[in-house]
Amino acid sequence: MHPAFSVIFLTTLIGVGQGLFLALYTGQLYSVIQVLPVQDSPGFYGYGSLLAMLFLGAGLFASFFHLGHPERAWRSAAKWRTSWLSREVIVLPAFMGITFIYAMIHITGWNPVLFSLGEVLIVDLSLFIGAIGVVLAFALYVCTAMIYACIKFLQEWATPLTVLNYTLLGMASGFALCTAFAAWVGADLVNFYGGWTIILTVAGFISRGAS
Repeated sequence: MHPAFSVIFLTTLIGVGQGLFLALYTGQLYSVIQVLPVQDSPGFYGYGSLLAMLFLGAGLFASFFHLGHPERAWRSAAKWRTSWLSREVIVLPAFMGITFIYAMIHITGWNPVLFSLGEVLIVDLSLFIGAIGVVLAFALYVCTAMIYACIKFLQEWATPLTVLNYTLLGMASGFALCTAFAAWVGADLVNFYGGWTIILTVAGFISRGAS
């Protein structure tokens, strides 16, 4: 299989954006349950999410270079009942929209508390919106990976490990970028993200080797 460079850029850039968002939300969730220190600067999650948007947008832009008729791209969503590509086309903009909302909530500081589960978990708007983003991020990993995994005559790809590989490597890339971002803004989460980057990279190496 010899994919076009635009396909490589598409899958890599979007995968990094998804992984970065998942890393940011993981850090926020861990701080809510008091496993990690709360980040005083709302810009860490907000501007970090905008950075994820930049990668998602770049990946989306790259996708237009392997379309025969870019002006007809909207038609690709019409076969969502049977096509993983159509599902990807639907899930990607939904995920980008949620990521942008998540970023704006943190940047503007408008983050009302929705409900609480005792004294352990206080669910505010950003935590709720972020949870939707997590579901969409994993759904997008599945949709993108299944585009290749469902091609039966490509034995190297037609395996459930393709979905696992794509998810693990995308998350490893995103957590690595989040490690660098945390170091750049001076957040005290570098060791946390760096540790998870190593774990995800090793897991991806094992999974990729198994496939």
